[in-house]
Amino acid sequence: MSVFLASRKHWLNIAVMALLLAFFIIFALSNLSKVEVRLLGMHSQAIWLSIPIFIAFLLGFSGGMLSLSFSRRKHKLEISKLRAENKLLHQEVENLRNIPLQDDV
Repeated sequence: MSVFLASRKHWLNIAVMALLLAFFIIFALSNLSKVEVRLLGMHSQAIWLSIPIFIAFLLGFSGGMLSLSFSRRKHKLEISKLRAENKLLHQEVENLRNIPLQDDV
């Protein structure tokens, strides 16, 4: 059952990526007008409108992935610490189970 769900998820990812690619291609072909990009006194030559928008998207995506990687690294370190603590606690419980019970009677 889980193989079926994993395969279905894989195809869903492919379908979403294909739709996004189609959207970007249609957007680029629909916006062939030329614009000048100005930033801090500098300006570019006239380029298609879709290029600066695509560059802004890539910069935002890259920044998001960078912040996500730092967050993921922090959580992986925390998970490894918690697993080590969990292992020690399981060993302690196992040791306590093996101690013979003593009656005061």
